[in-house]
Amino acid sequence: MSCDSFTQKRFEFFYYPAKNIYYDVAGKFYLYSLDGGRHWDSVRAITTTEPAMLGNKEIIYSPTPAIWLQNDAHVKQYNAHVISIEGVDTGISNQQLVADRKTKKGRIATNAETSKEPEKKPGFFKRLFGKKN
Repeated sequence: MSCDSFTQKRFEFFYYPAKNIYYDVAGKFYLYSLDGGRHWDSVRAITTTEPAMLGNKEIIYSPTPAIWLQNDAHVKQYNAHVISIEGVDTGISNQQLVADRKTKKGRIATNAETSKEPEKKPGFFKRLFGKKN
């Protein structure tokens, strides 16, 4: 082992495998991907409290601040859940989608659809401020 390995800077991250999210401890921001790890974005942490919804964390030390470059290895090592919420290309044009929406919006409701009494909800201001005395 060389002396360089002791002096080399290491970056500390918390890794949340349940959501495939990294937290940069020094920079105080989260790194996340919504397209299966192809593109990464960050968001600044607004609190020091760890969010419980991210699940268990693993502590990872990296020789580089670009931790996402090692994501494939981390996904395998920690059996992580990769999030991908990108659009699905169905081959249908935007014009066809608009036409389908107009058709659905303009159609007449059937008896089965109209037989159910609509749910009554209080108005916006009543919900916001409560009942006026």
